[in-house]
Amino acid sequence: MPVTQGGRPVLLAELLDNPRIGLVRLVDGHGDGVVRGVYTTDLPDPGRYLGGGELVLTSTTWYRGAHDAEVFVAALKGAGATALVAGTAGVGELPEPVVEACTRHGLALFTVGDEVSFATVTETVLAALAGPHRRSPGAGLHRSLVASMAAGEGPEGLVEVFARASGVWCAVLSATGRPTAGHLPDVTDHQLALVHREALAAGAFPAVRPVPGGGSLTFFPVQSPVARRPPAAYLVARGDYRDWTPGTADGADEVCALLALDRIAGAERRRVEERFLREALDLLTAGQDAAAEGRLRSLGLQLPLSALVVSTTGSAYGAELAGVVLEEVAGQLPGCSVPIAADGTYLILVPGPEAASAAARAEEAATLLTPLLGQGRAAIGHGAPAAGVRRSLEEARLAHGVAAARTGTVRSAGSTDLSSYHLLLASVPDEVRTLFRQRLIGVLEEYDAGHRSDLVGTLAAFLDASGSWQACAERLHIHVNTLRYRVQRIEELTGHGLATLRDRVDFVLAQDLTPPGKP
Repeated sequence: MPVTQGGRPVLLAELLDNPRIGLVRLVDGHGDGVVRGVYTTDLPDPGRYLGGGELVLTSTTWYRGAHDAEVFVAALKGAGATALVAGTAGVGELPEPVVEACTRHGLALFTVGDEVSFATVTETVLAALAGPHRRSPGAGLHRSLVASMAAGEGPEGLVEVFARASGVWCAVLSATGRPTAGHLPDVTDHQLALVHREALAAGAFPAVRPVPGGGSLTFFPVQSPVARRPPAAYLVARGDYRDWTPGTADGADEVCALLALDRIAGAERRRVEERFLREALDLLTAGQDAAAEGRLRSLGLQLPLSALVVSTTGSAYGAELAGVVLEEVAGQLPGCSVPIAADGTYLILVPGPEAASAAARAEEAATLLTPLLGQGRAAIGHGAPAAGVRRSLEEARLAHGVAAARTGTVRSAGSTDLSSYHLLLASVPDEVRTLFRQRLIGVLEEYDAGHRSDLVGTLAAFLDASGSWQACAERLHIHVNTLRYRVQRIEELTGHGLATLRDRVDFVLAQDLTPPGKP
């Protein structure tokens, strides 16, 4: 999120002369060298979050190859960013294609020493933007926000300081829209959920959305500390930010910047927890259950534990959206482990008694994030806690495979599904499942599309009625003879009968397979 102060613009030359941050110039830019804001990001394409004139800070954890550098730098230049500051503390060395891309696009590029944090750079730029004589909302808003953060007052303290200085009611929402701090009078949770969903679908921030019943809300994004993820949270405030008094929107941006810095500090602690958790999982894989459980207890986790595995595919955020889903679960249920990435999925350990609740919350979170999934899907698998952590992990991974083979945008399966035919379907190669479905269901879909009929719906109703002619005809509100004609047509097109249970099983299995071309 761009963070500005609405005061005087700052020249890059002023920042270069500041010994506190020690900027090192690598590439000269072609612009005017005027900085109007500061933005920290590790998104691979952050263009839509920029308003122009920003000093962009990145740790380059998004970098995988030369193409990534081209996309990132082109997005910055296209959005009007003034300069890029690339840190190397997390990657060791600045990739040369980043330098080359900045040179091609004429974007000024700087780096800073590993001992200089982005928080220090941000604070320095904000102070320069504010200027020595600024007395806009409020005269001491920046100092009050920083003091609140230093005092450990957290998000509640930040929104209170901002609301008191600006007169604008505001709240902090989680990535899925769950209120976590602050208050919006006269806005119900249902209204907030609807408007948040619309803001996600709009995709550009700040986002102004009307509230059912009157008024509007403005959504500001809080940058995630994890690369390739959508915003980790949102600051939502009453009214249209374009109608606020000068400097108020800048104050909201600063609140978001401080919220993001707080998450960066938390991310360092979580990395340590993640390392210990991976060691525990490695011990489980090696069959050293007792040692693994001891390591889990050292993390403050109480046995029994249940495993939850989530994947997201087909969206712009790839597998990282699954991490957001499990962050939401961990944020609501005490006693969970940190979510960790594993083989294209994310997994988390939750308290055994909360296994069902955790699975339900994961489904809810994935559903709330469907505007970001687009045409993709989420698959959720959870294991039972009773048989031990290793067995629960195995069950969760198998259940995840079952869920992935199902239809729908958000798919879920648990340990009870491992004794059903769904587990067998999940283990069948994709090409075999596609062929099987096409021979039994695909031909009916093609016939329906060409004849404006509904043989697929007729088949589903007939199977649901367990082959009862009378019950099925009543459900479809048609004559039994009409039903017989339709079933006969289904049998002719597929080459399969529907007279016996053995015949109908094939159709039941085919119905549960994902249609070709859908994720």
